[in-house]
Amino acid sequence: MYGGCIMEALCRNGRIKRLLKNVIESVKILMYCLKLSWNASGVYTMLRMFCSIVPPLMGIMGSFLSKYLLDLLADKLGTGKVPEVFFLLIGGICTIKILQNLSDKVEQYIQIIHNEIMNEKLAMMLMQRSCSADMEYFDNAEYYDKLQASARDSYSIAQILWNAMSFVGACFSFVGVFVVLWAAKPIYALLLTLTAIPHGMIATRYTKTLYNLSMEQINAERKKSYIQGITLEKRYAQDIRLFHIGKLLREKYYNIWKEVFTKRKQVLRKKTVVTIVFSCLPGIITVVVGMDIGLRIFAGTASIGDYSLYMGMMEQLLSAFFIMTYSLTNVHDNKLRITNFKSVLASKNKVLDSGMREVAQVDEIVLDQVSFTYPGTKKCVLNNVSLRFRKTEKTVLVGVNGSGKTTIIKLLLRLYEPDSGRILVNGVDIKEYRLESLRRNFSVYFQEMGNYCMSLYENVIIGDAEREDEQAVYKALEQSCCGDILDKAIYGLNTNLMRMFDKDGLELSGGQYQKIALARCLYRRSTVLVLDEPSSNLDPKAEHDIFEQIRQLSDNKLTIFTSHRLSNVSLADRIIVLEHGCVVEEGTQKELLEKNQRYAELYRYQSEKFNISESKKGSENDTDSID
Repeated sequence: MYGGCIMEALCRNGRIKRLLKNVIESVKILMYCLKLSWNASGVYTMLRMFCSIVPPLMGIMGSFLSKYLLDLLADKLGTGKVPEVFFLLIGGICTIKILQNLSDKVEQYIQIIHNEIMNEKLAMMLMQRSCSADMEYFDNAEYYDKLQASARDSYSIAQILWNAMSFVGACFSFVGVFVVLWAAKPIYALLLTLTAIPHGMIATRYTKTLYNLSMEQINAERKKSYIQGITLEKRYAQDIRLFHIGKLLREKYYNIWKEVFTKRKQVLRKKTVVTIVFSCLPGIITVVVGMDIGLRIFAGTASIGDYSLYMGMMEQLLSAFFIMTYSLTNVHDNKLRITNFKSVLASKNKVLDSGMREVAQVDEIVLDQVSFTYPGTKKCVLNNVSLRFRKTEKTVLVGVNGSGKTTIIKLLLRLYEPDSGRILVNGVDIKEYRLESLRRNFSVYFQEMGNYCMSLYENVIIGDAEREDEQAVYKALEQSCCGDILDKAIYGLNTNLMRMFDKDGLELSGGQYQKIALARCLYRRSTVLVLDEPSSNLDPKAEHDIFEQIRQLSDNKLTIFTSHRLSNVSLADRIIVLEHGCVVEEGTQKELLEKNQRYAELYRYQSEKFNISESKKGSENDTDSID
């Protein structure tokens, strides 16, 4: 009855509730880390647990053996007799020292190896999640901050497990020493423990404060890294020199650093001052206890061995308590980091791979009243769009930047889900298909598509990694007009792109990198060919040659491409004109020119510009001939 009343009273206390909640959360986090550790390596997990418990027990045994040895030496001082027990005590102490040293070295080895195994497992988990997360997460700055923090803090899972094991070992040591001191004089154990508690509480409080501050500042840290990265990357080197922006970048970096540093310095200064004050108290108590034991020795109520034992025990008690405090502080600190890590791994996708159907070939794609707004924005990018793409015709999407051309492609690939409406492939909602099966049918070139610091061969086959066909790689490079690149490749297909990791790597122009990305697209086996501004960086000859290749390669494929250069639309059987997320016109080029509306306006604008350019060029040539 009384027990129930006490528990009820405690539970009414907000602090007790928060304490219990924190304890429960810490236990859950510990179990989560232990599970990950066991999955990574059960053997090393068991060894680390064993190594965390044995050393403290050997320390207590060593202290008692040293006490008995000192008492024996004091008793036999000047007698000239060496009792057999002396050699047993020396042997025992020596054995414990050897075992402690051996345990310490083995523990270091196990810790390093296990941490390596854990870090690899955690890195793979984070990479897997990042590669499978919805694209909209990468449009969210808060999620991106969490992702970067998780990559930075993933080591904390291995660290919290180690701290938890250290805490268990320190508990064994603390309890054993506390019992010994309590048996000798309870006041020793109580005073030391009570004076050490404030130090632990302060450390825990400031650890949490510092971590919360680091999370607040992670966006600023990313900005610092970005600005520094600009100064170190080759692609910005020309701009930095041309615009003389080195000083501006350094000033921006310094201003961000100063703001971050000032806040951290304030917190660290307060922590240092407070911890210095409270860390002195246990030392004062140790001196007082030492004086008390010394006086007892002089009075004949204690032995010299007692002085060695109890002073050693007090040091062990303080050491064990501070290890417990440090470990708990780090568990709490890393608990916050791991909670963040877990939240990234636990983030849910909106694009669910719940379909069961397979699609071997795409013959028709229909957008049925599709609307879409990018997450975190208010502007409707597509507004009630209805379209039909057929295998029997090549379709080009035309429109100014921001009209929704690329967004349609992203929706076809289910990189995002429409806010409303449906997308049908062969008459079936694309949500009913397995994601891998659906995307397997698409070979896509995005205008922002990048290349990789890998070999030329790997850069091409990465578009269809299961297919390793050297002849097909050469063919794809030929189709994308990469002959000039192959001429420069001193190691052929094994030549690396870029010189980030290889001094002989190929440094190419924007147009040449675009050709390789196109080769990757053409190498991929697919039934749908999608090209998003495929000639934006190409010279006129390469553009003409590549479109001729595309004309031939796309005969048996459903083909969609986007272009703001209307000179390229001759490839298309049908033109769709987009404006502010709506379809404003649709038809063949002849039909749209006869309508004399938006497409005709864009066409005339580019034609007039082209004619003016040609006229100027002709005038210059005439002038040259006159000269």
